[in-house]
This record gives sequence, C-alpha cells and structure tokens, in this order.
Amino acid sequence: MTIIRTLTGDIDASELGVTLCHEHLLTGPPSWAVASDPDLLLDDPERAVEELGSYEAAGGGALVEMTTIDYGRDAAALLAVAKRSRVHVIAATGFQKGTYYPEGLEKTPVEQLAARMIADLTEGMDDTGARAGVIKFGTCRTDHLQDDERHVLAAVAAAQLQTDAPISTHTQAGTLGDKQIERFVDAGVAADSVLIGHVDRNLDFGYLRAIAQTGAWLGFDHWTKSKYAEDDDRVANIERLLEEGHDRILVSGDLGRPSYQLAYGGTPGFTGIVQTVRERLGDELADLFLIANPARFFAFDPLDRVGPTDSEGAAA
Repeated sequence: MTIIRTLTGDIDASELGVTLCHEHLLTGPPSWAVASDPDLLLDDPERAVEELGSYEAAGGGALVEMTTIDYGRDAAALLAVAKRSRVHVIAATGFQKGTYYPEGLEKTPVEQLAARMIADLTEGMDDTGARAGVIKFGTCRTDHLQDDERHVLAAVAAAQLQTDAPISTHTQAGTLGDKQIERFVDAGVAADSVLIGHVDRNLDFGYLRAIAQTGAWLGFDHWTKSKYAEDDDRVANIERLLEEGHDRILVSGDLGRPSYQLAYGGTPGFTGIVQTVRERLGDELADLFLIANPARFFAFDPLDRVGPTDSEGAAA
C-alpha cells in the first residue's frame, strides 16, 4: 500500500491536496554562507506557522520542506511548526550540495551515509520520531559532479532502493540534471522515482526533453523569479513538453529566503506561487501539477512497515 510520509504521520495520497514540491520553512545554512548573504536564514518558527496559515487560506494542502542535514535542518522545530498547522509538511533527508557538506563527509562509507538516511525515513529524524518523506541530492557546479557528490549520490541511491522513498534534487542553475538522472538509473533507481529540480533555471528545450524522455520528473520550481527566467518562458516550455506527451511536471517557488515570504514582509509567498501558477496555466493544468502529480510522485510503498500510520502518530 502506498502512502505519503509527512512529519505528523503517514497519509493517503488523496489527502495531500494542493502541494508545493520544493520549499523551505526553517533553514540554518553554514555561518560563512549567512555572513555572506543574511537573506538565506529562515529561523523564526512563528513566522513559519504564519506563512503556512496564509498558504492554507489560499487553498494549500501540503508543502515539501527541502532543508537538509547540511543546510541546518532542525527536525524538532519543524515538527513543532507542522503540529500547529493543518498543512501537511513532508520533510527531507539527504544533503543539499557539495558546497555545504560537513568536513569529512566524503570519507564516510557509503553504507553509513545510506543508513543515516534510511533511519530518517523509517525511524525518525534526530530522535524526534518524525520521519522524512523524501530524499534530497544536489550538485553545486554547472559542469561536473564533484567526487564527494558522486559519493553521496551512491548513498542516496542505496537509501532509495532500500526504502522506495522518492528522490528530489537540487541542480545548480538548472544544469546537470541529465547527468544526475543518468547516474541514478545506472545505480538501479527507477527514473520515475526521481524529480530533477530547478530545471526552469535552464530553459533549453533539448535539455528538458532529454530529461523527460528518461521518465524522470521535472521540477519547474522557481515561479515568479524573473531574475532566472520569465514565467512566459516557463509556460511556453511546459506547453511544448505537454505537446510531446511529457506531463511529469511539478511546480513550486523554492522560497528559501525571508525576502520571498509574506510572514517576513517579503513576496510572493507560498500564496503567490499558487495564484501565479493558476493564473498562468489555468485550473486544469494547475490541478495536474499541484494536486494530481504530487500525489503520484511523493507516494511510495514504505519497506519499513513500522511507526506512526496516521496524522496523530508522530504527535503522540
């Protein structure tokens, strides 16, 4: 039986509702990164609750929180936020990208790295009992995968194969998604278990088509960010993909900065992403990318079969 694994327990895919596939509520980047760019830090649980409240009022049903171990994931704080909201929150295990890896990570055996991710998915993160529902992998360059990232990719693949959990990726400026999926498939992971993130930062249609043809999912997850691409171009490329029969598409905003969130006085907020997608794509496509497709992609058949099985379980 397939389920969606949220912070507060497992739910049926039909309960998910409108879902943003790649967002952040609380982050804790390395100190050197925050010193260089203070707008990277999201550290106010009250504002996270407020942002979720606005999102729920706009029809939001679920949100995938992609803050990872190396980006300062605080599982206890995130669980506390999730318990105060009616929005389903799916949390991530895994690692963001090589730039943020803790020192010596590449020397940790693949089996040990995989075991940590498996524990996050099946037992709970950081002694909270709240389990992750997706595995994150990322690359930090635009021309090649670093050796340490290849090492982590092998661990992510092993964790996926042992849990059936979906994989969602970070790509730097939208690049190397084709190389990511190639390596995952070579490791035995089914292409349709992988969501290649941030592809709308690299709207080369041949590149998008090549990823789509593998059977992987495409994350158009930077809506409203005109500094990377105009929404007109996102719409045009999505329409071309659909014309060729490729509909494995998910949408989001990746609003991992206070300046992007309404609760901090920023814009567009999660609310603005949903509104923009509906306005630009129409309700039929918006429902496909915001409701039907997330329910397909984030559902998996957990191999652990233990732990909380409903929305009250993790709160007990």
